[in-house]
Amino acid sequence: MNEGKEPTAMPLDSGQLERDILQVFRCACQQDRPDIAEFMLAALEKLDDEWGSSVASDRPLIDGYRDLIGTCGYRKS
Repeated sequence: MNEGKEPTAMPLDSGQLERDILQVFRCACQQDRPDIAEFMLAALEKLDDEWGSSVASDRPLIDGYRDLIGTCGYRKS
């Protein structure tokens, strides 16, 4: 792998994988499956590590966080 090295850009094939995982995350949110949504968000976080220090706001992880705030938000007890 790329242990100890900071990547400069997301590999192209990982970009499609991230988009697919984001779709599954959104589906899990819509179906009220926070357990699955959490797992998918963790996968996006892992893949996002490959972005290095990029601050691009159009990354799938950022989209997932936006969705979390907007649609899967925490419910008050």
